[in-house]
Parts: sequence; C-alpha cells; structure tokens
Amino acid sequence: MNRRWFEQFILQNPEGGSEGGGGAGAGGGAVAGAGASQGATDPAAAATGDGEGDGDDVARLRHTLDRERNANRDKDRRLAALEAQLRELTTTNPEAVREAQAKAQQEQTRRELIEQQAALERQQIEAKYSQQLEASTTALQAEREARQRELVRQLAEKAFIGAKGSTEVSEIDGSTPFDSVWIRFGPQFRNEDGALVVVDANGNPEIDPETGKRFEPVKWLKRLQADPVWGRNFEPAMGTGGGARSGRDGRVSTGKDLMNQPLATAFSDAFG
Repeated sequence: MNRRWFEQFILQNPEGGSEGGGGAGAGGGAVAGAGASQGATDPAAAATGDGEGDGDDVARLRHTLDRERNANRDKDRRLAALEAQLRELTTTNPEAVREAQAKAQQEQTRRELIEQQAALERQQIEAKYSQQLEASTTALQAEREARQRELVRQLAEKAFIGAKGSTEVSEIDGSTPFDSVWIRFGPQFRNEDGALVVVDANGNPEIDPETGKRFEPVKWLKRLQADPVWGRNFEPAMGTGGGARSGRDGRVSTGKDLMNQPLATAFSDAFG
C-alpha cells in the first residue's frame, strides 16, 4: 500500500525537489501521519523494514524519469540546431548554397573530363593494337600467298624442263630462260591440291582441243617451242641425216646429210 501511494505521489510531482522530500507542510504532515498511523496499526510491516524498501524504489523511479527527460531535452536541442542550419543555408546564407552548388558542378565536370580522357586513351590503345593486328594479318597473308606462288613456280619450272626448256644460266645476272617464260605466262598456272593446272584469263582450267580435257602443263609449254620468239628458250631439236632440224628459235629448217656427201661437193656447196 505504501509503494502505490509513493508512486502516485512521484508521478503527480515529477520535478521532485524540496516539495517531495522535506516532510514539512501539508504533504509532509500527511505522509508522516499516515506513516505513524500505519506503523501503529501494522507493527509486522514496520518490523520487516518495508519503509526502507519503498525509499529505494522511489529513488530508482525518479532516476529513470530524470534520464528520460534529459534524453528528450538533448534530442530537442539537436533538432533545433539542424533546423537552424537548414534555415541558414536556405534563407539567411544563399551565397553558401551557391558555392556548394558550384563546387558540386566543378566536381561533376572534373569527373566527366577524367572519364572522357580515360575513354579516349582506351580507344587509342584499341586502335593501335587493331592496326598492329591488321598489319600482322596482312603480312602473314602476303607471306602465305608468296609461298604458294613459289610452289607454283617450282612446279611450272619442272614442267618447263620436261618440255625441253633450256636450263642455261646467264653469266651476267644468273637468270635462266624459264625466268622470262614465268614472268609472261606465270599467271596462267595455278596449284590445285599439289597439282599444276593451266588456266585461262578468267581463271578457269584451259581445255585441250585435241583431247577435250584439261591441258597438260608440259604439252601446253611445248607449244611455245615452235614460236619464233619464245622458242629461243627451249633446247634445239637437232635432227640426224638429211631432214628437218629445229633451230634455237624453234623454227624447223631442212638441209642435206653432210656425212654422206663427198668433201669436194660439200666445199662446192659451201663456197661455190
């Protein structure tokens, strides 16, 4: 009963102070009278020390209320300070707002410039390596084509020798008769799966009119042997006895069999 009374008293007088603890005045007299009357009527409660326990509860309750009031005051002070700062920035100090906005814009511009510079450098690096890759690819392709053409040249030279082409070598520059033939007719030869093929101006296999099949490279080159210009690149077809013989130019001339003629007749034919 005493605890309920003290709680009601503290809640009705939250500030405490001299009004609640002195024992003087109407409240104090009432508390003292009630305590004396209760002590007189309830000696067991007085013997057990309930009065001292009620005082501790009051002190703890008052301490809790004080902490809550202090916390609320601190919160109110912080809110008031924030509101004051906001009012200062928006109303009383517009220059600070403009400066903050200008700084933010400058930072944004600087960040955009850095990003643009990084993107430009990345593009330059990509372009550089792209050009290097393209140049390397072109060089590899050219080297591959050169090797393929060299293989075609070797196959064509082999066919040229098979067609009785001359194998003489110039003492001046080391050139051979096949070199001039290759420069002129090289584009008409192609390699297909390791085989030499004669092609026309359109790149199609050239057909032998005699057989209706593809021209044999050796047979095709032998046609040059009878040409007055290109026949000089072939070995002369020397005959025996009287009959025809082929000159260095590939043309065929007829003559007598000098081995079966008397010496006087030969001198007479030669010198008259």
